[in-house]
Amino acid sequence: MPRKAAAFGGKARGLATLIRAGYSVPAGFAVSSVVANEAFVAGLEVRDRIESLIGAPAREITADRLAEIAARVRSLPIAPPAEQAIRAAYRALDAEGAGVVAVRSSATHEDDEAQSAAGLYETFLGISGEDAVLDAIRNVWASVYAPRVVTYLRALGVRPHRIGTIGVGVVVQALVGADAAGVMFTVNPLSGDIGEIVINAAYGLGTAVVDGSVSPDTYRIDKASGWVKDRVIGEKAHRLQLEGTKLVQHETQTSERESESISAQVIADLSTLALRIEQTFGSARDVEWALVGSALFVLQARPVTALPSAGKKPRPRRIRDRSKTVWSNVNVGEALPGVATPLTWSILSDFSDVGFRRAFGSLGCSVPAESELVGNFRGRIYLNLSEFFSIASQVPGVSPRMILALGGGSDFTNLDVSSTEPSPSSLAFLARLPMTTTRFVRENFQLTQRVEAFERNFETEKARVRAVDMRLLSSTALHRVLLEVERLLDQSGQVLLNVYGNLLASVITLRSLLSLFGDEKGDVLFRELLSGLLDVDSAGPGLELLRIAETARRDDAAREFFLANDPAKIRVTDIPVGPTRALLTRFMELYGDRGTREAEIAEPRWKEDPSFPLTTLRLHLLRDEAGSVLDVERKQRALRERAQAELEAKVPWAARGAVRRLFELVQRFVRMRERLRAHVVSVLGLFRDVGLDASRRMRAMEPGLGDDGAFYLSLAELHGVLRGDVTGVGDWVKSRKLQFQRDAAMPAPPDTFVGFPPPLVLPDPATSRLEGLGACAGIFEGLVRVMHDPSEIAHFQPGEILVAQQTDVGWSPLFLVAGAVITDLGGPLSHASIVAREFGIPAIVNVKGATRILRTGDRVEIDGARGTVRVLERAEVAPR
Repeated sequence: MPRKAAAFGGKARGLATLIRAGYSVPAGFAVSSVVANEAFVAGLEVRDRIESLIGAPAREITADRLAEIAARVRSLPIAPPAEQAIRAAYRALDAEGAGVVAVRSSATHEDDEAQSAAGLYETFLGISGEDAVLDAIRNVWASVYAPRVVTYLRALGVRPHRIGTIGVGVVVQALVGADAAGVMFTVNPLSGDIGEIVINAAYGLGTAVVDGSVSPDTYRIDKASGWVKDRVIGEKAHRLQLEGTKLVQHETQTSERESESISAQVIADLSTLALRIEQTFGSARDVEWALVGSALFVLQARPVTALPSAGKKPRPRRIRDRSKTVWSNVNVGEALPGVATPLTWSILSDFSDVGFRRAFGSLGCSVPAESELVGNFRGRIYLNLSEFFSIASQVPGVSPRMILALGGGSDFTNLDVSSTEPSPSSLAFLARLPMTTTRFVRENFQLTQRVEAFERNFETEKARVRAVDMRLLSSTALHRVLLEVERLLDQSGQVLLNVYGNLLASVITLRSLLSLFGDEKGDVLFRELLSGLLDVDSAGPGLELLRIAETARRDDAAREFFLANDPAKIRVTDIPVGPTRALLTRFMELYGDRGTREAEIAEPRWKEDPSFPLTTLRLHLLRDEAGSVLDVERKQRALRERAQAELEAKVPWAARGAVRRLFELVQRFVRMRERLRAHVVSVLGLFRDVGLDASRRMRAMEPGLGDDGAFYLSLAELHGVLRGDVTGVGDWVKSRKLQFQRDAAMPAPPDTFVGFPPPLVLPDPATSRLEGLGACAGIFEGLVRVMHDPSEIAHFQPGEILVAQQTDVGWSPLFLVAGAVITDLGGPLSHASIVAREFGIPAIVNVKGATRILRTGDRVEIDGARGTVRVLERAEVAPR
């Protein structure tokens, strides 16, 4: 057969490279695309039909017409010389005991550096016998005319008027009877992190991993150290095995599902193999592998095409004993709760890393470039507290305990911080102190005016982007809009992080002061000093809905409309014309960019789905006693003023002015942070607008991607798609959606852990007393309503105790309807804590396992000052 390498296709060329480099590759042979050309020349009638079809308008390319052509392709004759060569090559394999084979495509446009076309064509496993192999080869050719393949090729501008123009070669390879198998990426395909290796593994043949029919074991490996950063034990519900010449599927035993499919040694060997393969090809690879006994085989290694900024060097990372690294998402998990889509992760992980570096820098701390501050575990964001401890310990008097307390952590007993590496000397910090102090004063001088100037410019720029009709833009023009949105995020982020750094510095100072003068009431005073700031942006949506409810009670038409209709099925424009509708229209103008899980770019905003605020408004109207914004305001202001007076009474007279100035600074920075965070949220809404339009374009090129395909690309990949540099991302999007669904279906890792997430330990459901961090004082007794998702608001009743894993600002309107709030996560500066204090709602955050221990309908008593929850009566059946 012809020996020109290009004619054999990308998969065959890749395997040849592996064999020449000495890797263990199963025996096999390749069939040139020229053989397909010859077959099509022989079948002139079929070729003519294909030419007329592919040149036809898209509406005429029906599944039935494609099926007719595929059937004719399966009957094409293969030129006698080629057929004889194929038979001879197969007999040679059979003589070596490798007569059961896999038959795969190796198209000339497949598995190249620009697009992989992975998974487009059919693969046929367990083929045995010369005639069966010839039939399988023709079946591979016929799979070119599957609807998804034709659509993909047309989107690339390819018009395959005959099969030879797209060059379908075929690889025939011995089928390995694997004990375990899977896929391995030499970069993280979800986050684009080129400093990580990702391994998926399951029992038996790897096809179940590739096609997503089993949930595999997943490992994330740090390239620099070889440390397993995370491991997830998949269900591995079944295994496909080669028994003789047959493929047989078996259900796995319970013990197998709960165990890892590969050993620590195999993980280490695969990691080494990944590094070697990446070095061999000089670029990232997607590797299929199989384990037989102790021998590892490489089945194929295709390019990873849809990756961010090719050639980008990973940041050098500190090599530490990762088995003792402390990770936590107690506070940051509230800002980005749950599993993040790749687009959200790529944007916010960089944003967070830069932000924390700037915040520590504002304190005068030196942050090593190799510090890994932010991590991803099972799709969820975590902070590296070991690095935080190390960096913050440069500040004299700041202990790991204080950092953990500010982050929301309360349990030190299970955390080993002894491995925290020595930070740069505190002497160096003190040497920088004059410069740090000067910078702090300079940054705070006229800070309010500078923030206001930024906000004026920000609103103008945001309005300009909003005015663009993205549907009318070319893809390159949409790419430029995306760059503008990134610039807005960077600008708003810089101002926010400047304020956040100042907030962190002033809070640490205030906490230190309270520890000196606050006696045992230091934590209580800290909470109360931050109460009654009703102009914080986080409280705005809830207070505004309360005001609208006061109007709606006097607006008979609107009140009757809300009580008679399901808020989940209406829009603001459905409400009768009047003052209530006018106020709600204004509410959407002010807060339409907000939403539950608003940091997740794939989540709809209130302007798209207003059911949450409209349902909250209806709940206000159902309450027996009408709440008043003025009542809330007066109560919380009095609490704050009393706390200020109490603290000042404990401080020497000469220092009272400075103390008063300090907590005024803290209050001011809290207000600024919440307002600037709202701007960041509105920028994330602009990212969503671009993502939705990009998804529409991607779906037009690759049907089946749905309305949200762009959210499963990284930011750099999305730029590549819009510029036209990256094509054929359908398989990436589908695999990432599947991984996202797997991560979302899994129980979240513990909020704080050491090393990597341990197996989930369910809390004792019989526990009658829970403890957390008091966020807002007050004792309340009532019925529990556990909400795992905002859509469950339809079942909420006024006065119930809201129990949720975490609550970002998008949940806050519900606080004024609830009798109290309990969350699994959160810290003293979390948004749940801030909003609860503004509303005067008894609240406890960081209650370990609250959503698992408490059930809807339980009667409990919460003490917001002490941070305790006492179960008084268990519900026999959880009500709807």
